[in-house]
Formats: sequence, structure tokens, C-alpha cells
Amino acid sequence: MIWVAWRQHRAQLVAGSAMLALILTFLLATGFGIASAFHSSGLARCLGLLGGNCGDLADTFTRRYSNLQFMVPLFLVLPAFIGMFWGAPVVAREVEQGTHRLAWTQGVTRRRWLGVKLAVLGGATLAGAAAFTWALTWWSGPLVAASDTRLNPGTFDLRGIVPVAYALFALALGVAIGTVVRRALPAMAATIAGYAVVRVAVAVWLRPHYAAAKTTSFSMLPKGGAGQPFGYGDWVLSMKTVDGAGRFLGNGAVLNFNVLAQRCPGLIPLRGEFPNPANVQACAQRIGLHVVARYQPGSRFWMFQGIETGIFVALAAGLFVLAAWWVRRRVA
Repeated sequence: MIWVAWRQHRAQLVAGSAMLALILTFLLATGFGIASAFHSSGLARCLGLLGGNCGDLADTFTRRYSNLQFMVPLFLVLPAFIGMFWGAPVVAREVEQGTHRLAWTQGVTRRRWLGVKLAVLGGATLAGAAAFTWALTWWSGPLVAASDTRLNPGTFDLRGIVPVAYALFALALGVAIGTVVRRALPAMAATIAGYAVVRVAVAVWLRPHYAAAKTTSFSMLPKGGAGQPFGYGDWVLSMKTVDGAGRFLGNGAVLNFNVLAQRCPGLIPLRGEFPNPANVQACAQRIGLHVVARYQPGSRFWMFQGIETGIFVALAAGLFVLAAWWVRRRVA
């Protein structure tokens, strides 16, 4: 049965292996240059110093490789392709063509028929996703270190262990939808849509709440120019500007000169010139202008990775069980 499964799905497996090989070749070909520039520019050394001011070096390094940002959307949708081209046709194509009945009349049980298929494709999915994730994590390491965004959406989704869970979930989703729909093309389209909906829902509505967010506040225009009190890799969920009494003045860290002019008469010159910076700072301090921010600390990266991996592995297991039940009970 394993040989039969290989024969039936070898086109998808070969095509997937070829795509993986191309991606790995690209990552290796460009990754060594990125790593070399990261060290030769002095950015790696600067980031290793406690309290080092690496903003200019990081900006220069990031701009140098900004042309690679077009790869991020491609990497994000790769698991959806697994569900679309590997998962959706597994049952749907055989039921659509009626070839499943031939296997069932030759002493192969429905459970074994589906189980072997899932074992072959699932094993290939896990192996390929693990290789891709390892290579991508190594390749993007200097870029993530420079931008300080490991918990942010887009970066978080491509590193660690969650991409493997995404790939397994996409495969399971495709198999389940194909089993229920029983037509390959509609199942492929529904898999893409379903994968996008679930991924966006988890990233937007669940991930920010895996742990209670921390809250901090800092002066809008502090004396001495002290920076924002965020640590390495912190994910800022929201910021708002308020006055000393806690009254809301705007989203983000904003200077609303119309509000300041009402609270500090004479701040805005009559001729419409830009107000004196010292006067603006004095006004901000007098009314207690400060920013309140909610954030998830970057130190929670691996905790969040584990939680999200667990969610998608559980969803995949449930979808595989649904597909097995549907094949045994509803597919004739």
C-alpha cells in the first residue's frame, strides 16, 4: 500500500521536493552574504554590547537587504500550497474519479487506505517543513536581530517551530475539505480560503492574548531624550497619548498642537510659525503629556511559539479524525 501511495502521489512529492530544493538553494546562496555583512559591518558586535546604540548601523544594514522583503509573502503562503496541492486532492480526486472503490474491493480497508496516504504525505510535509524552517531561521537571523521584531506578525510566523505546525494544519485542512466536498477543484479553492481565515483569526485575535500583556508609560518629551522603555523583540500592541489626568489625546505617540495650544496659551506663534521646541517640551511636562503602551515582551517568543504550535497541531489532529470518520461513514 505504501508503494501504491507513492505511485499515486509521486507527482506532488517530486514537485514539492523541487520547490523546496530551489528555496533552500536561494537561502544558502544569499544567507552567507547576509551573515558576512552582519559581522563585517560591526552590527553583530554592537548588538552584543549591553546598552549599545546600534540604530544607524541597523538602519544601514536593513536598507541594504530591503529588496529581499518580497520573499516574505511567498514564504507565508507556502503551507497553503501544501494544503491545496497535496491535501485537497487526496480523497477528493479518488472519489471524483471512482478509483477508491477499486482499492476497497481488493482487501484494503478504508482506514488503511486513508492512513497510509496520510502517513506518506504527512511524513513528507513534516520533513520538508522542518528543513525549510531551519534554513529560513538561519537565513533571517541577522535581519531579525537588526530589526528587533521577532514577535511581530510576519516574522514570528516564519521562525521557530510554528511553520511546521502550519504546514501540518494546511495538509489536514485540505484532506478534510476534500473528503467532505468530494471534488478536487472546489476543495482546493476552499482550502486556500479556509487556511487564510484561520491563520488571520489566530494572529489577530488569539496571539495577542496568549499571556496577559504588560503595560508601561513614558513621557512624551522627556528631559535628556530618554528612549522608549521597550526591550529586545518586544511586540507593541497599542499606544495612546494621554495627559496627566489620563484623558485620551490620540492614538500612538502624537503631538496634537491644537490640544497643546488650548492648554498652553501662547505656545503657537501668531504668524503660524513652528513653536519653539523648548516651549513645547515645557508645555508637555506641565500638562503631564505621556504615552501608555501595551506590549508583549520579546522574552515570551518561545512560549508563544509553543502555544501556537499546540493550537495548530490540535486543529490538524481534529481534521484528520474528521476525514477518517467521513471516509468510514459517509463515502460510498
